[in-house]
Amino acid sequence: MSSGIFPTDQWTFAQGHLGDNPVLVRYRQGNPAPADKELFSNLIMVSWVFEPADDSPFPTGEIAASMEEFEDRVLTQADDDAFWGSGVAVVTTPGRREWRFYTPDPQVFVENFSKALSGMGPYPIELEAFADPDWNALEELRNMAA
Repeated sequence: MSSGIFPTDQWTFAQGHLGDNPVLVRYRQGNPAPADKELFSNLIMVSWVFEPADDSPFPTGEIAASMEEFEDRVLTQADDDAFWGSGVAVVTTPGRREWRFYTPDPQVFVENFSKALSGMGPYPIELEAFADPDWNALEELRNMAA
């Protein structure tokens, strides 16, 4: 079964450290077709900063549930309509979770992202857009996990 521009919907999980901080990473296996990769040349990074619990550097309880609800909605919506975005990775460090998407058009992504979240939230998120035609932001995660 395919999901968006990826030939399969398989994800890889990795954990490690960045400096002294633990990091959890989930990212897509495989690669889209070269034409899709060329078209989806813009990276959108969606960040959610949170206060870690005393007993865990990662989101727990209500924060974790809100993040799961958010992620289920945006990853599903982006992948169901392959023309506005494709989720490729989720990176969690103490106090921060980041979702990485590729899109042909950042403005269209923001419009559809907002529609996907209609009636939900509000969520404490920030979006940043970058040109990334070589998909370096996904490759750096794959290399870190290798």
